Formats: sequence, structure tokens, C-alpha cells
Amino acid sequence: MTSPDIPLDQFGPTAARTHMDHKPPRPETLTVDMHSHMRITATDEFVKPHLPPEGAVTAYRVSNERSREIYNQIHACRVTEWTDASTRIAAMDEMDIDVTALSCLPPQMYYMVDADVGVEASRITNDGLADKIAEHPDRLVGLGTLPMQDTAFAIAELERCMNDLGFHGVQIGARVGDDELSAERFEPLWSRCEELDVAVFVHPSSFVSPRFSRHHFANVIGNPLDTTVAVHFLIFDGVMERHPKIKFYLSHGGAFAAAYSGRMDHAFGVRPDCRDHIDQLPSTYLKRFYVDCLVFDPDQLEYLVKKFGADHVVLGTDYPADMGDCRPVELVYQTNGLSEADREKICGLNAVKLLNLDVSRFSH
Repeated sequence: MTSPDIPLDQFGPTAARTHMDHKPPRPETLTVDMHSHMRITATDEFVKPHLPPEGAVTAYRVSNERSREIYNQIHACRVTEWTDASTRIAAMDEMDIDVTALSCLPPQMYYMVDADVGVEASRITNDGLADKIAEHPDRLVGLGTLPMQDTAFAIAELERCMNDLGFHGVQIGARVGDDELSAERFEPLWSRCEELDVAVFVHPSSFVSPRFSRHHFANVIGNPLDTTVAVHFLIFDGVMERHPKIKFYLSHGGAFAAAYSGRMDHAFGVRPDCRDHIDQLPSTYLKRFYVDCLVFDPDQLEYLVKKFGADHVVLGTDYPADMGDCRPVELVYQTNGLSEADREKICGLNAVKLLNLDVSRFSH
């Protein structure tokens, strides 16, 4: 097979939909991208001597040679996009994005290192994000990373992110080692997130399986599967029941859970063990999550809005990853059944509320 026609260093249209043949309209209100990653190179340099023998990216390890080759080519072509704030601003302008919530490259959460190393790695990453934001404070806001290996350390860094660095939320993995997000040890963290009214961005690190070694399946299937499992534990183990005010935001359109919630409700009805920690239908809790519109297809976005409501869907590009969508506003305007008020919510106003943003601070 030959390489794709679109150069690896370009950000072109998605093959998942037919695009407008003209520049799409945009809302008059602020547009906000909730799902955009920045690599902090100082963190990688610090962590490298402390990594376990298997390395940092497990999904990469189980990929076949062809997938690894393409992965390396794409990342080599996008170093500037991953690391340079001014390049990011130019891309935002092209995408009609007024404000971006920056989170670190997900592998930089580094949950596999010892807790004391994880604390320092998180601080380096968050300080690095703060420096990037300081270059363009009217366009960028921060979603910090936490050393989830140790809950007390995670709470301390959460408070530093919110109180000292002025961030507006945090990004966490869909699991932490062998611990699900519903593990009892995380209860104090979720309580503190409620108290601080923090947006908690749940991002996958891939559901690793040798079955996913070809066709980029570690990402195509593994990433949404990782989030799907996390969502089920958060619901069925009662986290959403015990923390009714917590604001979890899910990448990739809420993953597979968003498309098959009827199965959860059926299990609740027929299985007593599916009612051990909850007393409402699982879909009731599911609708309390926020999801991004990174589903590529207008029909799927239309379904998400019907399932979650227009007030629980936000923009997400996943820039500058190859699995991102660099025309998110276009997708919203291609989706049937949305009023202009709905579009304004999805394109930015929901994120403003989720992140507790002061609109007057930002350029528009």
C-alpha cells in the first residue's frame, strides 16, 4: 500500500464526512476547544531515567512494525505543533477557535513511575503548560495533570493548579495502573474536585491488547474502549451517585458508552449485582457527563446532542494528533436539528460554564 495523499505534516480534512466547499459560518459567541494537547519536553527529559523497562507508551509497544513506522513519521513531522504556542495560535485562527484548553500529551501523565517521581513530573508539566499559557493568556487556559499514583499528592497538585497556576481544570487517565477511577482511594480527590468546582477531563491511554497491533487499532478501538470501561466503573461503582456535582468531561464523543447505554440499563434491570451501588438507571448518570464532538460524522453528533442534550456537548479537536478533527466548527454547522443557540453552546458557551471562564478576559 502507498502512503496517503495528504502529507503527514499537513492538517487536512477528515475522510469521515463530506466537507463544505466554502468557509463554514461560526457563532458570534466565544468558541472554545476543550481537547487539545501540548507536549512539555522538560518532563520527558526528567522522567526518562525513571521509566520502567517496558517504556512509557504500552500501546506503541504492541503495534506492528508498519504502525510504529507511521507513528514515528507523524510525530517527527509535528514537533513544532506539539510544542510551540505561537504555532498553536495560528492553527486556532485557521480553525475559528478563540480559546483552547491545553492539556499535556496523555503519555506525559506518567502514572507508571514512583509517586515521588510522579509528583515532580506533574509539577514540571504543569509549570510548562503555565509558561505556554503566559505567552498568550487571552487565547489559552490550562488543564493540569496530577500524580494519581498517590491521592494525597494528587489533591495537593490539584490545589496548586487551581490556586497558584490559575488553571481551569485537570486531565486524568481513564485508569491509573491497576486502579479504576472508582477505586476507594480516589474518593477524597473526587470530593475535593466537587468542592473546587473543577472540570475533570478523562482521557484514555489505550486499552492494550495484541489483537490491536494492526491498523492503528490500539488507538482506533483501544482509546475509546479505555474510556468506555472507565465510564462504566464510575457509574456502576457509585462515584456518580456519591458525587452528584462532579464535572467529568469525556473525550472522543463519550466513547462507546454513549452509543450503547441501553445495554447498561438492561443489565441494571436483570442483574442484582448491577444495582449494588446505584439506585437509578445507569443512563441517568451517563447523561451527567460532558462529551466532546470529536465524532467526525454529523449523524453521530446529532445523536450525541439527542442523548446528552445540547448543554453537555463541547468542541474538541485533539489537535495536533492525526486522529483529530481540525474543522470542528464546520461539523457543528453540518449537523441537523441544531438551533443557533445550540451551536453557540456546543462551540463555546458550554465550555465557558464547565471551565468557569470569564469571557471578558479573552480575545474574540
